[in-house]
Amino acid sequence: MIRNGLKDFKGLDHDPDFRWRGTNVTRIENLSDIAFAIALGMLVTGVDAPRTLIDLRGFLINIIPTFLAFCVLLGLWNGHYTFFRRYDVADRKIITLNAVLIFIVLFMAYPLRFAFDALFGFLTTVFTGDYSRSVSLGVMSIKNAAEIIVYFCLFYSAAFATFAMMQGHVLKKAELLNLNEHEIAVSRQMRLTRWLQCGVTLFCAALAGLTPLGPAAAFLTTSFKPASWIAKKRHPTPAPA
Repeated sequence: MIRNGLKDFKGLDHDPDFRWRGTNVTRIENLSDIAFAIALGMLVTGVDAPRTLIDLRGFLINIIPTFLAFCVLLGLWNGHYTFFRRYDVADRKIITLNAVLIFIVLFMAYPLRFAFDALFGFLTTVFTGDYSRSVSLGVMSIKNAAEIIVYFCLFYSAAFATFAMMQGHVLKKAELLNLNEHEIAVSRQMRLTRWLQCGVTLFCAALAGLTPLGPAAAFLTTSFKPASWIAKKRHPTPAPA
């Protein structure tokens, strides 16, 4: 009812050009939301409560890496949310892939936070010459920082690969789902985008671990916009009738 009422206000709609088949929250989504919530909580609870003014300053500075890690997990959650709203598929393969995704999200939470803490410490050292943050994290060299980026990129690429396989599966069910031409094109765009994102993060991992770029390679993951452009070029949506 609300969605129909928004048809003339597409700017207010989360996904205006794709008919949502998932009208009710399923148990698989409930479980996934709980897992994402736990992972997000793990990012925040990794910081000790401040007891002095110096601790408070450190706590406030920690907002920066925590926020960046939070954005990564929230982006994955949004992709998960949109997928199940669009397709409402919960067969055996999707349940299996979703379980893999939940495992990845929960397992990557602490390494994700540590990766951004280490990257922030590395930047602090470069621009201020203050080694204290890097020393406290045990990240004493560019090689150490690069190793952390490799772990982060491998987890991130695994999440993207899982999303891509989920998209590929629903495309095989396009007839059963009654996807129109526009929805098929958007689904193909998303599948290719996810595979390209997976490729970019794997490339970042290789650059970080095998080249002098080291942790600087992580900046390639700050924007995946080119992947979306390529996907839209490869699978253009049909012109409106």
